[in-house]
Amino acid sequence: METKASDEPDVSAEKVLKLQKKQARREAKLMLEIEEAKKDLKKAQKKQSRAQARLENQSASLQTLEAHLKELRTQSQQAETGELSHSATDAEPTSFPGEEVTMPEGSVAITDAPNQSAHRSQTSRKPSSDAGHTE
Repeated sequence: METKASDEPDVSAEKVLKLQKKQARREAKLMLEIEEAKKDLKKAQKKQSRAQARLENQSASLQTLEAHLKELRTQSQQAETGELSHSATDAEPTSFPGEEVTMPEGSVAITDAPNQSAHRSQTSRKPSSDAGHTE
């Protein structure tokens, strides 16, 4: 029985050694998993920062386009109101009967059609004494 007693410390030492090796393998495996998780985290953070930068660029681009659209609409409205006020003031110059109106150079005077036909009928009638005279 003495041999059994002396073998037991060796058996327990082997068990302890086995358990230590098993524990070391578990720790090594977990350390590898931790390293892999850290790599994945860094990769995800880089991807997120690129996506954030892309989001900011697209947001800035959208704001620029919206500002440009607003500017175009404002210019269009100003042009429309400018044309309306311009056409209302410049289309028919205010004049009093008998007053001579001078138009700016290069402008075209538009008159009402009934006035033109009445004017033509008066100018187209020539007295018979002027039949041989050409204007």
